[in-house]
Amino acid sequence: MPHVGLDTAQRVVGALDMRWLGMGPLVKEFEDRIAGFLGSADRKVVCTNTGTAALHLALLAAGVGPGDEVITPSFNFVADHQAIRMTGASVVLCDIREEDLGIDVAKASSLVGGRTKAVLPLHFAGIPCDHDGVYRLARAHGLRVVEDACHGFGSRVGGRRIGSFGDIACFSFDPVKVVTAVDGGCVVVSKEEELERLRHMRLLGIDRDTLARYRNTRAWEYDVVDQGFRYHMTDVAASVGLSQLDQADAFIASRQEVCRRYSSAFKGVQGLRVLREDFSDVSPYIYALRVLDGRRGELVEHLRARNIESGVHFMAAHAFTAFREARRGDMSVTDRVASEILTLPLHSHMREDFVERVIEGVTSFFARSG
Repeated sequence: MPHVGLDTAQRVVGALDMRWLGMGPLVKEFEDRIAGFLGSADRKVVCTNTGTAALHLALLAAGVGPGDEVITPSFNFVADHQAIRMTGASVVLCDIREEDLGIDVAKASSLVGGRTKAVLPLHFAGIPCDHDGVYRLARAHGLRVVEDACHGFGSRVGGRRIGSFGDIACFSFDPVKVVTAVDGGCVVVSKEEELERLRHMRLLGIDRDTLARYRNTRAWEYDVVDQGFRYHMTDVAASVGLSQLDQADAFIASRQEVCRRYSSAFKGVQGLRVLREDFSDVSPYIYALRVLDGRRGELVEHLRARNIESGVHFMAAHAFTAFREARRGDMSVTDRVASEILTLPLHSHMREDFVERVIEGVTSFFARSG
């Protein structure tokens, strides 16, 4: 759940008072501020209307197209798999590692073939995947890397924020992310030619309109130079994102503290497995744990009776009808994790009494049944 206050409302009113509701200077400001937040002067940011649009454009910018294959975890939201298909490429599904629920690079290596163009890893729950391993794999086989960092805005690898280095990264600012723009996303690249192409594709392939809109004008004479989509962000959405970005570090710190509290309370409980105890490098989008011995459904009902909602992130894509025939390798870890994973409430600036209620709800289930 996002944290939205008076400052956000004031930003939105200011955007409405500008009487420029489409893409304009606030989108450009949001892009520049995101680049600054990531902490790398050479990164270039293009905002979109959704995180899925960002993934689609990123794959196209990476040169993915019909006849290609992209390797990605089956344990992921289906937006990644659909974005790959939207390029005309085929999805190749890979297993995950027990320790971080990120892509298993050794298993991904065995899936590389003559048609493989890219690998699309997920930083699940904001926890960095085997980042170094992914890039070693990519270098060894000449692959592009499109990082799905939609869960990890602000997470770090080796002290550097994800998206501040590497190949291409995508973020989401949808209604339930750490930083929201009501809806939206962005693609982060390092090459000027990729920036230009992304700007064209974001707005129907038009060559001149983006820069004009950044100045609250329109280019009435233009060329259409590339494939294009209506994927641009509005200034109203950007105004929400800007208000959130002002508070991003505080949001992240508050979520880290709740996650530490959860893991400390749950790590010794028989029948539970926590994913992480130290969240110092994690910008936590969700808090997930694993419920062992086939008891997840019972725990869900126990929490529901106490008015505590929980969720499942994620079901495995290879179980879906649309992806059942996708090429894949061994899925033993994915199948096990998908049957055990459970997401607990996590919000920015959660009230202490709510945190304690969630902890009591979980621990009382195992105390009762132990």
